[in-house]
Amino acid sequence: MKNFLQPSENKDSISFAKKRAVFLGVVAVLVAAVVLLSVYTAISSILEQPGNAGEVSSTEDGRLVIQDLYEGEITIPSFDVAKNTYDTEKFLNDNGLVTYDDPNAALGIDVSDFQGAIDWPTVKESGIDFVMIRAGYRGATRGDLYEDDRFEENYKGAVDAGIHVGVYFFSQATSVAEAEEEAGYVLSLLQNKALDYPVVFDWEVAEVEGSRTSSATGEQITSYASAFCKKVSKAGYTAGVYFNRSLGYNYYDLEAIKDFDFWLAEYRSIPAFYYDFKIWQYSDNAQVQGISTPVDINISFKKYA
Repeated sequence: MKNFLQPSENKDSISFAKKRAVFLGVVAVLVAAVVLLSVYTAISSILEQPGNAGEVSSTEDGRLVIQDLYEGEITIPSFDVAKNTYDTEKFLNDNGLVTYDDPNAALGIDVSDFQGAIDWPTVKESGIDFVMIRAGYRGATRGDLYEDDRFEENYKGAVDAGIHVGVYFFSQATSVAEAEEEAGYVLSLLQNKALDYPVVFDWEVAEVEGSRTSSATGEQITSYASAFCKKVSKAGYTAGVYFNRSLGYNYYDLEAIKDFDFWLAEYRSIPAFYYDFKIWQYSDNAQVQGISTPVDINISFKKYA
């Protein structure tokens, strides 16, 4: 067949075709790189969130398999409640003092008579914005109700020093009726006192001989928390529930108490609990000026005051 291209023209055409192929190849590589970068960025943004640490899958019984920031792959209950979306890069650690870089965040402590006499003006000067004060507690074995020996003193001292106040009650309820009794007891101690922060139900496993609550189930303590918080809310206060990771994942039905604010205890530099919480207790061994003993320290992410 006759070649209509001259030798020089044929050579130029082949050269152009090679260049075009190389160019298209480079473009394809660049596009692929952009796509991969986008996927990597999306995955990274998920994995950087401690609570949304990457949902791997769901189990046959509807539980979630997630990639926890500290424990790796774990299985947790699936609740229709808000997720933890706090930005890990905003947690600042200055020699053990953890803060959160957000205008709504506040640094606080929680105290009881175990802390003894407190110099509240000095506590305020040290940078503490709020305090959760134990109003009272129920005995673990006999089940009697007690006012914290320094409740009134701590409330007055904190308020006079300009520190925002919330309270908690250490519960050992064994029935809904007892939980409601505890709520009524707290309200009687408050006597309509003004509070900036919530009134919190703090049920914990009492590891003492003869504990009345040693056999409590998750369903039971969820019902106790709900009963306590409903009565507190009805009285006009913000209600909350305190728990650690174990209680939050293994006992409480968080969906049943999602109308109340959660106060999480997780002693880490960054909280990794999957579901949302408004207050985070990150240490029980803080040293705060004005307090002679170690004290629990917290960050509030919600602007209560």
